[in-house]
Amino acid sequence: MPSALEIAKSFHKTPALVRHRVRCGRPTCRCATGEAHGPYWFLRWREGSVQRRRYVRHADLAALRAVVERRRQDDAEARLAVALATVNLRRLRAWLRDLDPTA
Repeated sequence: MPSALEIAKSFHKTPALVRHRVRCGRPTCRCATGEAHGPYWFLRWREGSVQRRRYVRHADLAALRAVVERRRQDDAEARLAVALATVNLRRLRAWLRDLDPTA
């Protein structure tokens, strides 16, 4: 079973790092009437229509944050590159139409 860090590095989509507080379900526990246990960190992603999550150990949290942030930056740069390429393609098409008005 791959660790959360391996999933964040190799998964084809950028997963989300989310924090949860949980209730254990014991009626005499402090979480039954007060603040829940945690926070616990999980890596979440979607595989088709199924949402998955993997627990993140506290020792791996800083490294995982860095990986997820880097993946988000890479995704943003890729979206920007596509947007710029689309703009350039539209300009080239307009330029070609201006060169050959019969087309």
